[in-house]
Amino acid sequence: MDTANLNHLVLVCCHAIYLGGYTRGECEKEWLLASFQKGEIKTFRTHLQAGLSVLHQDPSALLVLSGSKTRREVDISEARSYLDLAIDNDFWSIVNPQSAIGARILLEEQAMDSMANLTFSLLMFWKTTKRWPEKITIISHEFKKERFLDYHVKALGLDPERVVFLGLNPPYMNKESRKWDAARTEDVLKGEKERGLSPWKADMVGKREVLSGKRRSRNCWGVSQMWFLIQEERIASGVKSVSMDGEEFLIEGEKQPWS
Repeated sequence: MDTANLNHLVLVCCHAIYLGGYTRGECEKEWLLASFQKGEIKTFRTHLQAGLSVLHQDPSALLVLSGSKTRREVDISEARSYLDLAIDNDFWSIVNPQSAIGARILLEEQAMDSMANLTFSLLMFWKTTKRWPEKITIISHEFKKERFLDYHVKALGLDPERVVFLGLNPPYMNKESRKWDAARTEDVLKGEKERGLSPWKADMVGKREVLSGKRRSRNCWGVSQMWFLIQEERIASGVKSVSMDGEEFLIEGEKQPWS
């Protein structure tokens, strides 16, 4: 892959695991879903399609599907399963994976939470191109916009002017949809405030027990949480981090090379 012109990181945050099947992802039985994710498989597909569309439109883009192995039932990452979904659907004719564009789709298979989605994908961009992205597009649920832009982007020290958030919510959160569910929407927004925003507000880099404990509980396959496997690569990156209990964290207050 020629990386000379790549300067745009496109991040699709993966949220579940597609197992495959004759409906090619249209049936919930073909997914491993958390109890609160019922009715969301079309949203996951829309996130992936949005990422592919940005990739198709921008020759400087590198698409990263981010999400680790989070279920004991299968030894497959969320990211890998999203790629399988795209393959099973012929990429919805959005891109031709046999062309050069296919090489610009990468899998990030370590991330256990939203901050890790962004951090590991940012590092993958550098490892692939040996430079930091000039632009970042994050694709996830719209209700997570505040978490990403006000907490993760800020914690990483990224220039907010370089970051675009493309938020796509489930139909039940859309008042114009026939599937609009006011009560469920209220529950989701309340949950995001209490279990999403509040922990990150108290712990911007995610190293305290509340957030680190969540990652440990999801890491049922013992996936490495270290940012670099080679010390020389860590030094070359210029990233300032500290290791603790098998994880790496930003050194708060230190200027990072992507800043």
